[in-house]
Amino acid sequence: MNAGERMDPDRARLVRTALLAASAFLVTLAALLRFHVYGQLAVFPPNQHLSFTLESPSATYFDTATYKVRRGVPVTQTVAFHGDPAAGDERTAVWTEFSSLETGDGRRVDYHERRSGFDRRTGMIRDCCDGYVDDGAEVRQSGLAFFPPPGAQPRTYPVFDTVLRRQVRLGFEGREEVAGLPVYRYSYTAGPVPAAEPPVELPGTVLGRKTDEPVTAVRYTWITRTLWMEPESGLPVRVREERTDTLRTGDGKNSLIAFTATLETRPDDVAALAARASGSRALMIAVRDVVPLVLLVLAPPAAVAAWLPRRRAVPPAGPEGDAAGTAAPEDGAAEVSGGAGPAADSRR
Repeated sequence: MNAGERMDPDRARLVRTALLAASAFLVTLAALLRFHVYGQLAVFPPNQHLSFTLESPSATYFDTATYKVRRGVPVTQTVAFHGDPAAGDERTAVWTEFSSLETGDGRRVDYHERRSGFDRRTGMIRDCCDGYVDDGAEVRQSGLAFFPPPGAQPRTYPVFDTVLRRQVRLGFEGREEVAGLPVYRYSYTAGPVPAAEPPVELPGTVLGRKTDEPVTAVRYTWITRTLWMEPESGLPVRVREERTDTLRTGDGKNSLIAFTATLETRPDDVAALAARASGSRALMIAVRDVVPLVLLVLAPPAAVAAWLPRRRAVPPAGPEGDAAGTAAPEDGAAEVSGGAGPAADSRR
């Protein structure tokens, strides 16, 4: 075959088919990652295990054991979320939230526990799965169960507050950076509203009255909660809670501070939460944007290459003008040149 001669048709057809198949595969894989695999990642996990601690170096609380208001007391609030995979399914996750507020010497100031079933994609509560709030299985939960979903948007979400036992509006407040990670800041303020717990009886003098005659008081709670969320993963990175509880008499004439503090996530927990969110963010962006883009960039060249002319490579010419690698005649072999050869010799 001479230099520049085309590849044989069967081989050219085989190469073209392989290149076209590779191009189609790249496009299909890009679409699969972007629209299916990413959709499987951008959901709340059924087996969640997440915990962090909020702290305040100086809180004020009413000690019901001594009927005294204590000030400048350090407090911590431990918050944990545990998933129950067996109770959910492909569309529904079931988590239980535990929140315990304690003083530095281990005295419990407040405790809440809640179980919620919710949509894994949207985070919205579903009326299922034996949900409860503290001792109240009859409490109707609505809105987001815990956090804005993966792929969160800069908008307002309805969310359920465990302490208030009601739905509130979690509003988007801006974009920030926490521990080197871009985040959305959301916040809501609610209250004061009566707490869902039985009234307590206190000596009148505790509430500022002139006699020790028992007085019934109801706890009211005012709360502002701020969440710094990594929007791609739907994971919290930082939390701040400003809370004030008061005990008020039924006529509203007397009250006292039952608890007040501003609690924030501990720095080491912020670093750990940010690292976890950063890993999830990187994976989700890679699957949704980076890898599909690379595959789509590679697909057209493969398709174009399928229709380029195919030529067989020809070895370079040797020093005598023959193709390199051409075998030389063996010793004693006849050469057909000018009619000379054994036949000519036989006629002599």
